[in-house]
Amino acid sequence: MPPTQQELSLLINPLVPESVQHNNRVLSQTHSLTSFLLGLSAGILGLQSTNGFLFYLLGTIFVSGLFHVFLIGPAGGAGAGAYFPGSSGGEVEGMDGQGKLHTGVMQTATGVGKRKVVARRGAWRDVWFGGGVMGEALSGFVLGWAGVGGVLR
Repeated sequence: MPPTQQELSLLINPLVPESVQHNNRVLSQTHSLTSFLLGLSAGILGLQSTNGFLFYLLGTIFVSGLFHVFLIGPAGGAGAGAYFPGSSGGEVEGMDGQGKLHTGVMQTATGVGKRKVVARRGAWRDVWFGGGVMGEALSGFVLGWAGVGGVLR
């Protein structure tokens, strides 16, 4: 039986499960810590109701953007697919039937040239929405927000 597209993708550009677990753990800890700090800030600023949750949403987008720009951006153009499997379980976009990656034209250190690009489907979602942004991180935000807001009032 010939290998599937996903199996070919993982053979050519493997993701080590321990590394993916580590990356998810770092992302989760970053989101949890920053959401708690955002909650403390919202409590100190006295934000209430919709303004507080809007503050959380904007702060989370800002932190995810920084994470993406400073940690994933310098990955040589590989993007989030170099660190996270994405929604397709690690399947790489841009592969043909023989398991070869299509090369994309992109800016390299020496100028414009062809380079293999690892673009895993949905890997950007792991950075922007992963790490418990709407789960455990949100509860940390509410805890810090209510705790500081209650003490200051």
